[in-house]
Amino acid sequence: MSTAKIYKKGQLTIPKGIREATGIDVGDRVVVEARSGEIVVRRPRGVLEFEPPQAGGAGLPWPDARRAAREDRTAKQAGSAER
Repeated sequence: MSTAKIYKKGQLTIPKGIREATGIDVGDRVVVEARSGEIVVRRPRGVLEFEPPQAGGAGLPWPDARRAAREDRTAKQAGSAER
């Protein structure tokens, strides 16, 4: 369990341990719901919740495509840091 502070514009920072445990990264979209007096932040589950459609059913499943994009971005950032 972690705590987070709500800032002036309604923003909050999801603690690093929670982001790492759930695989949520910078730029990811999340679904925010109010349930029984609680705020629930979760990953989208389908097309109607931000998952982009796959052209003709080809390509990687969404979680794998996102993981590959993150790895590519990390590799590019590491390469530019070495220069």
